[in-house]
Amino acid sequence: MSEQLLYALSTLGNMSLDKFYSTFDAIQSCSMNDTEIDLHEIRRRSIRSLDSLGHCEFDFEKRYVYACPPAIVSLPVSGLPHAVLCGARTPAIVKRLEATAALNRDEISIKKIQQAGLEFLLPEAIIIESISLNRIQEISRELGIASNLNQPASWVLANFSPSIKDIIHSMNFESRDNLNWYIEYFSPSSLRFSRFHDEEIDAELVSYTNPVNQQKCHLIWEGQNAATIDRDWGRYIVLFKHEIQVIMYDERHHRLAVPATVPLPRFLGRGITLCSGLAPSRVMLSLKPRAGLPAGHTVDVYDSVPPAIASIVADKLSQDLIRGSIVISENGVII
Repeated sequence: MSEQLLYALSTLGNMSLDKFYSTFDAIQSCSMNDTEIDLHEIRRRSIRSLDSLGHCEFDFEKRYVYACPPAIVSLPVSGLPHAVLCGARTPAIVKRLEATAALNRDEISIKKIQQAGLEFLLPEAIIIESISLNRIQEISRELGIASNLNQPASWVLANFSPSIKDIIHSMNFESRDNLNWYIEYFSPSSLRFSRFHDEEIDAELVSYTNPVNQQKCHLIWEGQNAATIDRDWGRYIVLFKHEIQVIMYDERHHRLAVPATVPLPRFLGRGITLCSGLAPSRVMLSLKPRAGLPAGHTVDVYDSVPPAIASIVADKLSQDLIRGSIVISENGVII
C-alpha cells in the first residue's frame, strides 16, 4: 500500500495537484481507519516528505506535481559506501535492482526500510550498500538509472541552498495596505500561526488566505512596509530577527531536530533528509523547554546527520545549534 502513491505518480510522470489530492485521499482511505487522525495534516506531511526524499516536486502556483527522474545518490555515512534510490519508481525498477543484487551478493546488497510515522503512505527507502561507489555506478548504468556519487547529495543541496541573509537581501519591501482576507500571525514564542497579533515584535510574518481560491500568501511586515516571502523562509527570518534558536543537534548520535511547526526550507530539508534517505520521526519534547523550543513541542528528528552538514544548515539559517542529547523514549518523547 505504501508504494501505490509513488507508483501512480511515476506512471503518469506528472499530474495536477487536484488529481494528486484525489489519488492520495483514495489510497489513504484504504490504509488508515482512524477517524480521529487529521487527514489534512497527514497529507501536508506526506507532500513535504515526498519532496524531501527526492521523489517528486510540487509547484503550488501552477498546481502541478512532477515526478523526479529515477536516480541513485550517495549517503554521507562511514564504512562501506551507501546510496539511496530516489525519484520515480515502478515495480519493474525495484525488481531489476533486487535481481542485480542477488546476482552480485559479494559486491552489493539491498535493504528496504519502512518510513517512520507515515509508513502507509510513503514508499520504503531502498538503501544500496556496496564494496565501492564505482560498483554502484556500474550497476546504475546497467539498469539505466542516473547516479550522482561523487559527493553526497545532502552536502551538495545544503551548500546550494541560499542563506537567510541572501533571502533577506532579495526581499523587496514597499508600503502596502493590509489585505482584507483571513489572517494568521506567526508567533516566535509559540512557533505557530494563530489569530493572535503580538504588537510588540519588530518583524511580523502574516499569512493571508485568498477567499476565492483558498490559496495562501505570506508577507513580512516591518512597520508600514511589507515584502512577499516564502512561508518556510519567513518563519526563520522572524526567528533570526528575534535571536531565537530552535534547532537541536546531538553530535554523538548524529541527530538533528527542528520544530514540526517550523520546517526547514526546501533545499535544506531535502539535504538533511538525504543524509539517511529516511523521512524524519515526529516526536515530542519533554516538559523541559530548550532555548527557543517550548516544553512539550512537537519536533521532527532526522537521523545520520554529520556534524559538518548540521553546521552548514545552522549557518544558512543563522541559527546557533542547541547542542545536547536527543534520546527518544518508547512513547515518542525526547528525554
